[in-house]
Amino acid sequence: RVASPDVIHPDTREVDAIIDPLAEMAPELMKTRYIRAYCGVRPLLTSATVTDDRHLRRSYVLIDHSVKPEPIDNFITITGGKLSTFRLMAEKTANLVCQRLGISFAGQTHREPLPDAIDARWTEPGLAPDMWPKEKRYDEKLICECEMVPQSVVDKIIDGLKKHNGRPGLKTIGLRSRVGKGLCQGTFCSQRLAAHLYNHGYLEKQDSIAELRSFLQERWRGQQPLLWDIPLIQAELLEAMHCGLFSLELNDGQTNAKHEDKQ
Repeated sequence: RVASPDVIHPDTREVDAIIDPLAEMAPELMKTRYIRAYCGVRPLLTSATVTDDRHLRRSYVLIDHSVKPEPIDNFITITGGKLSTFRLMAEKTANLVCQRLGISFAGQTHREPLPDAIDARWTEPGLAPDMWPKEKRYDEKLICECEMVPQSVVDKIIDGLKKHNGRPGLKTIGLRSRVGKGLCQGTFCSQRLAAHLYNHGYLEKQDSIAELRSFLQERWRGQQPLLWDIPLIQAELLEAMHCGLFSLELNDGQTNAKHEDKQ
């Protein structure tokens, strides 16, 4: 089954299929609060002799098309695999390319760790709250209380985006930090972040409403299949705040008209 990344999301049936069998071994899992579910597309190499997808190979396949019955020069395919084998797949592919180019230097992927990415450092859990007391900035506002992301971290991310000609927004900052990834899944921090961006001129007019809607829709994809017990209560609170106050459930035209009426 092929689907656009925009419509790929886990459903309740899939969540139950994972939790229920594991809970038989560890009953505590039935009482655990789950924050978010996620899924992705995994490419599998098909075969003319296999009719059931469950029997397809799950490992990666590296193909040098120059040695096939109908050779294609300078063409290599790497497919299959999964996230945990991507570096190995990259190494094997690079080694084959080097071999074809006559380069004898062996890959070092299996020896050298991935380099630290300065612009992505704030995605590391615990880094922001660890920095906050060390710098003794106790009077600084927290944009995200769940993950303890202070305003200064958001400003550093904004500076990094501007250096690369990027536009600061809720989604771009969310991708580079822990904002929205805590227990409330953006219920409170999305408002604070939108206000911060608006006050500093990065959002204008109705941009903040559109940004809030887009940011929360992304969080909703992972929340929806887990809505029972406390997460359901949290979702009701989010709806009351963001729909009751900001009218995010309405489309852009309705939202604009509603705000004009209030003014």
